[in-house]
This record gives sequence, C-alpha cells and structure tokens, in this order.
Amino acid sequence: MQDTIIEELKTEITELVNMVRDNFLLATKAFEEKDTTVAGEIIARDDKVNMLTEGISKRNLSAIALQAPVATDLRTLGAYLKIVTDLERIGDLAVSIAKAVIRLEKTKQALPLFDIIHMSNEVNKMMNLVIHSFLSEDISELRSLNEKDDVIDSLHRQNVEKIEEALEVQPHNFREAIQYIKVLHALERIGDHITNIGEWTVYMKVGNIVELNH
Repeated sequence: MQDTIIEELKTEITELVNMVRDNFLLATKAFEEKDTTVAGEIIARDDKVNMLTEGISKRNLSAIALQAPVATDLRTLGAYLKIVTDLERIGDLAVSIAKAVIRLEKTKQALPLFDIIHMSNEVNKMMNLVIHSFLSEDISELRSLNEKDDVIDSLHRQNVEKIEEALEVQPHNFREAIQYIKVLHALERIGDHITNIGEWTVYMKVGNIVELNH
C-alpha cells in the first residue's frame, strides 16, 4: 500500500480537525457572548463538516477494500475511521450548543453562566492535547486524559446542581435552565469523544486498545 494514501487521508483529517475545533470554539464563544449571529453561522457550517467526513470515510474504505493494506496500515485506516466519526459527533455537539444559544434569545437570560465557561475551557484543553498527540503521533501525554475527563465530569455535576439550586428560588427561569443543561450535556459528551480519539490514537501507534477513561 502506498504511504501517500495514508498521508493524504491524514491531511484531510487535519482539515476536519481544524474545522471542528473552530466550530467548537465559536459555539462556546457564542454562548458566553449570547451571539446568535455566530451561532447561526456554526449551524450553517456544519454541512461542510458532514461533507468532508463523508469524503474521508469513503476514501478510507476504498483504500481498505482495494489496496490490500498490511497490518500496520490496516490498523491506521481503522483508527482513522473511528477518529473521523468522533470528530463528526463533536461537530454535531457544537451545533447543539449553537442551537441552545439561539433558543436562549427567547428567554429572559436572568441566570448567571455559573462555571459553564470554565468547563468549556477544560474541554478545550483536552481537545488541544489530543489533537497534538494525533498530529505528532506522540502519545506520551494521553494518560492524563482520565484525570482531565474526571474534571469535566465533576464540573458537569457541579453546574447541574447549581442550576437546580437556582431554580428552587427562580422556577420561572426553567426554559433558560433547560438550555444551560443542554450546553452542559454537549460539553460532557464532547469530552467523551475527545477521549475516544485519544484511545484510537494510542491503538494506531501501539496496536492495543487502551481505555483512557475509567
């Protein structure tokens, strides 16, 4: 199997990585700034993410079917398929955040942001770590993902509890609270998909499936 096929696929996945990361960052910024214009742009841009994902997946499957890859290449191609799937889902979750921003415009927006921005920053740190590991093929720092994901899970619980406490005294803000919880859920799920990408990066490098979130 020609190395150029692997290289071309990695180049396309890098483009997808950057696109998805940009959409995530824009979505969290739109939430923080209550910017429905940016939120609408993220939703519109998702078609490009889906098109690129589909193209990469088709070329990947074609390489597996037609190029008779050796074991190492087959492992890389298999990992690429899984990574692309997780990237697409992160893109979908960025859209979920953007949609919540748009729905929030119809509420009083009386609730504080709690620690949701802190949580999004922690998710971004995880994403940057995994992206660097995937692009550089240096998996030495991926063991820290379990600890980082625990931080995100803890922030998710704390924020939900704070929203519940706020609703006890401000029950009329329940529509806004629902959108906040949707954003929190999206951030928590993005953390899970980032961890998946880390696990497939390890598999691609060493050939073993290692659970980085336990």
